[in-house]
Amino acid sequence: MSDKPGIRYRFDLPDGGVRTLEFIFDAVDFKLQGDPAGARPFWTELGFCRCANCPLDPAAVSHCPAALRMAPAIDQLRALASFQTVGVTVCESGRTVRVETTAQEAMSSVLGLIMATAGCPWTDHLRPMARFHLPFATEAETMYRSVSMYLLARELVGGARLADFTAFLELYRNVQVVNRDMSRRLGAATATDPARNAIALLDSHATLLPDSLEHSLGQLRALFQAWKK
Repeated sequence: MSDKPGIRYRFDLPDGGVRTLEFIFDAVDFKLQGDPAGARPFWTELGFCRCANCPLDPAAVSHCPAALRMAPAIDQLRALASFQTVGVTVCESGRTVRVETTAQEAMSSVLGLIMATAGCPWTDHLRPMARFHLPFATEAETMYRSVSMYLLARELVGGARLADFTAFLELYRNVQVVNRDMSRRLGAATATDPARNAIALLDSHATLLPDSLEHSLGQLRALFQAWKK
């Protein structure tokens, strides 16, 4: 890896093959670096299955930034089927995670990382979570990390818009729209289904968070009793 922060996903495939996806990020803002190599598939064009809530200007942006970044990863893994078991090794600074999981779970982790760092105006809000990437996080971990990120944003950014959880819930409603329409794009990208199922897994987290926020915060309250003293 380069001197810039990076995350590498190694896939050990059922046929004995290996695929490696390496992502390099800016050292300050953790935006995904480098121009996507190769051709720009038709399904990455901004106007193709464009997200209903996309705020990008077609006159200035020709391709969906998230789809464009996904294209090389999807191309490398297009032969996989959703429920095939793959070995995945994730290497980042100071940590290596090794799991055996389904192809769709593995791709969900990869696509989530890409979407949070590629420049989509909505999922860009999740870039702080990508900076402290936790591959294959559980639903409880994702809830804790999402709420913690939002409360830290409230502290660092402030403003009346972040005074309560209204903006948090609004964000995740918009992320659900992005996931829905990105799934439509990916349906045109590949004849196999792991990529679309991977987005569906991401969307299940985005759907869960708003609906279970109050309940989850109630469950977490007992962990913070020491802060009352």
